Amino acid sequence: MGAENKIKERVSDAVAKSYYKPWYKRVYGRILLSILALIVLLSIYFVIRVAIGYYHAQKGEVYNSELDIWLTEEQYIENQKIASNIITDDDPWLGSENPIINVVIYESFACPFCKDDQETLKRVLEKFGPVLRFTVRDYPTEGLHPGVFDAHLAAGCANEQDAYWPYHDILFANQGDFSKKNLKLLAKTLGVDITQFDKCLDDEIYRFEVRQDYASGIESGVEGTPTYIVNGNLLPGSMSYEMWEEIIGFILKGEL
Repeated sequence: MGAENKIKERVSDAVAKSYYKPWYKRVYGRILLSILALIVLLSIYFVIRVAIGYYHAQKGEVYNSELDIWLTEEQYIENQKIASNIITDDDPWLGSENPIINVVIYESFACPFCKDDQETLKRVLEKFGPVLRFTVRDYPTEGLHPGVFDAHLAAGCANEQDAYWPYHDILFANQGDFSKKNLKLLAKTLGVDITQFDKCLDDEIYRFEVRQDYASGIESGVEGTPTYIVNGNLLPGSMSYEMWEEIIGFILKGEL
């Protein structure tokens, strides 16, 4: 019986200990401690962010919320100057409303290298869109590709109906036949007002804009397509995704 009593005493002690378990070892205690730890960490993070912001603000730097990055006053002013110099109302563009990196693309719809670069440019825009703007300008390679001037005219006609980018992609996908008849057939697939489009193309409404873009390219030193002007720096020829990453990295670090 002595052994049996000892077993009962031990069981009673175990039950008592489990019943009187400290609050921080209970489920609700662990949850409460986790919440308190999270509050402390968030408070520390907030204090650090405020301190960093105060430090940069004291230096006169400007915060870019899209990329969560601080720019010196000189960098901000220079970017705004570049944007105002290269961007006009009629130039189609994709990317940021307030870019840190402005890229002007001179391309020809008949250029095979421009066509090859399109997927790379989409990848770059997908990753760096919050800080980058691609602005496209016409540079029809008429001496090499007959009919390409009409393709650029047609792109302008698509643009006035807010269909530039899908038509842009269709033109690159259908290099080789840029007759006005085919250009009109391609436009039909987009559901635009075809009567308006056909008249625009037949009247060559955008011939002046296309010539103006081409002239601006010549003035900037463009000799062929594709050519990229990145924050004022002329970069001729196709570029790989890795090259774009490196160039953008240099700019964001203030090294270019």
